[in-house]
Amino acid sequence: MLLQLRIENLATIREIEVEFTEGFSILTGETGAGKSIMIDAILLVLGHRVDSNMIRTGESQAVVEAIFSLPEKTANDGQFDFHRLLEESGIGLNEEIIIRCQVSRKGRQKRHINGVSVTAELLQKIGRQLINIHGQHDNQSLLRVSSHLEFLDGYGRLQPLRQEVSVSYQALQDAKKEQKVRQKKICERDILVKELQEVIEDLTELNYQLDEERELSLEGKRLTHIEKLRANLGQVQHYLQEMDGAVLEKLEFLRKIIGEAEHIDPECRIIRAGIESALFQLEDSHRELVQYSTKIEDDPKRLIWINERLSRIQHFERKYRLANADELGSLLEKKQLELDSLQIHIENEHEICERIQSLGKKLKKDAEYLSQQRQQTAIKMDQAILYELHQLGMEKAQFKTQILSASFSEEDPCSSSGIDQVEFFLSVNPGQEMRSLVKVASGGELSRIMLALKTVLTSLDTVEILIFDEIDTGISGAIAEIVGQKLRSLGSRHQTLCVTHLPQIVAFAEHHYLVSKTLEENETYTKISPLLSKGDRVCALADLIGGQEISEHTTELANEMLNKFQK
Repeated sequence: MLLQLRIENLATIREIEVEFTEGFSILTGETGAGKSIMIDAILLVLGHRVDSNMIRTGESQAVVEAIFSLPEKTANDGQFDFHRLLEESGIGLNEEIIIRCQVSRKGRQKRHINGVSVTAELLQKIGRQLINIHGQHDNQSLLRVSSHLEFLDGYGRLQPLRQEVSVSYQALQDAKKEQKVRQKKICERDILVKELQEVIEDLTELNYQLDEERELSLEGKRLTHIEKLRANLGQVQHYLQEMDGAVLEKLEFLRKIIGEAEHIDPECRIIRAGIESALFQLEDSHRELVQYSTKIEDDPKRLIWINERLSRIQHFERKYRLANADELGSLLEKKQLELDSLQIHIENEHEICERIQSLGKKLKKDAEYLSQQRQQTAIKMDQAILYELHQLGMEKAQFKTQILSASFSEEDPCSSSGIDQVEFFLSVNPGQEMRSLVKVASGGELSRIMLALKTVLTSLDTVEILIFDEIDTGISGAIAEIVGQKLRSLGSRHQTLCVTHLPQIVAFAEHHYLVSKTLEENETYTKISPLLSKGDRVCALADLIGGQEISEHTTELANEMLNKFQK
């Protein structure tokens, strides 16, 4: 329920604060007094944008703040959980919801719920669960055939079934997309398989071993320069032992001399040990040199094979644009996996065909069941709307919901909303054939049809606050009285606020708010006053009945009307 509305610097409003109560309330005032500003303010706190030109002249920003009691009801189709949404958005819950919106001259808007900054999208989502505003533009929605399906599903509470159809439809579309991707891969399969097999055959035949290129390069280098290698090794061997005064011979001589010196001075022992160590190491190196020299053989055939092998390895490095030869092994594994994957896609084609067939059957079952429920719902809704239309003075009207259902024998018969196209048909006068509502209804008839729909639909609606703006367009007299009765009846189920100028509607209201405009020091101010006494209400009602000149008879008529309609 809307508890309080505070507005600062919006249009002609400097600052007002209005408290609301449950039941049916009306808002009246002279044309131009500022009644529409109230609706604009409420739209702002519901997440809609307001033109910065609406800010009062001379002010830098406008502020609208609304306080709501926490809704007890939530959408019972499971698609919207008001409390959970607030909690997930980090908004603390208590007994009230305070929505505050600021609009600056630069057009920037700030929105807060219980002090937490929120986006316009979140505020709109929450706002739709708080308030349902019906204005003249809503009548035009009846002229959009696409909206008729929404009215029917809303009346029948068919959203859960519709959601099932939507889920089934999306699952089928996803499976078909997957099938197309796979079919495309299958079309490319022969080319891809041939390419992959060529790579795999090349690399399998090559049989490259890890680190092979480096080892072959070293061996090839040795065989290529074997004569120079022999010469270098022979020269080292000659200097170590073979020549007169060879290194080993001289070291052995030095070791004897330093040994004699050690007998004289024991401190020479360290020097002798160093010479011995060098001698022993060179003897070991000499033995290794002799052994290595015996293994060196000239092998031209081996060198030719190595060069050919390296050339082949480097060819595949270049062909597949690899950084080094060691990547050949991982490339082989990768191509083998790709080939295996293609084989799996082919094997899974049968599986996805079966899945599409199964999903198609489920979608058909869900959509046809939803269609059946719509057919049954349409009969009930037509009867309910007809009753309301007759109550609203359209005694001879005929109303029918036409449902055209596609057959699954057709191509693409179903959408995410099902297989049905829904359109409202109306006949206003006896003898007239039923024609599409979008072609036959006048403005006044649209208002009454929409009120009939609202009366029927809101009996099931979970939104707790209804606001009607310009609901009285095109009606007067006895019909206006019936509209007032309907709005009062809605007020017993929902907090209902109506902006009107018809006294017949005003007389039915439980609460009356008067919007007035004053001029002070060349500045215009709008204020809203709750009429708490019966006398004030009678005077306001008399103003609506009598216009500029209020006679005693007009006042008596207003008093009589108020007494009668309040009962």
